[in-house]
Amino acid sequence: MSSTPVDYDLDPADRRPAWDRTWEVASPDWDATGMRRIVAEDLSPVLDVGCGNGVLAESLPPRSRWIGLDSSPAQLAQATAGRLVRADARRLPFGDAVFGAVVCHWMLYHFDHPAEVITEAHRVLRPGGLFLASTSARINDPELAPQGYPATTFDAENAPAIAASVFGDQAVEVEAWDGPYLLLPNAAAVQRYVRHHFLPPEAADSVTAPLTLTKRGCFVWARKH
Repeated sequence: MSSTPVDYDLDPADRRPAWDRTWEVASPDWDATGMRRIVAEDLSPVLDVGCGNGVLAESLPPRSRWIGLDSSPAQLAQATAGRLVRADARRLPFGDAVFGAVVCHWMLYHFDHPAEVITEAHRVLRPGGLFLASTSARINDPELAPQGYPATTFDAENAPAIAASVFGDQAVEVEAWDGPYLLLPNAAAVQRYVRHHFLPPEAADSVTAPLTLTKRGCFVWARKH
């Protein structure tokens, strides 16, 4: 089991932008879906750990007081909304119990020990605050990866237990997804997707476009008591 490489500063103009949100044709936007509960509970401020280019801020009203944190200069340079902080997710530069929600969206698998990041998220959350993480399953994209993806340090198979190790079993909820949520319209899109997901280039040669992909993964919610 290993962490997923971080290459946003080494290769910021190629792999990361290969993702195209127009491919999401059969499901609600994952970013907005994750934010609805935070908005409904009127939780603020919201700390977006590993915020990347700040896209989650688009799903939050101004009253949420979004703050984005990332260690990547290249990613933060693309963000335009809210307050931005460059820092290590394992050592958050904030006091205890100051946030209403902490989001770790598609990023905890970059750490050898993601519980360290979750422990920091727990520390800066107020009592009653919500933690949210999202990740894919090892059996994601069976059309392109029939043998499955390698296990990572934070995937749908182990994420609930890791969150529970910090927040406690009773505090954790899991919202899974499993469905035909992406449509890659042509061969170029398939090649871009393969590049984005660290799949071998020959994976694109084994399928025919247009290609519908089965997406599997989960949101992990945890309430601080």
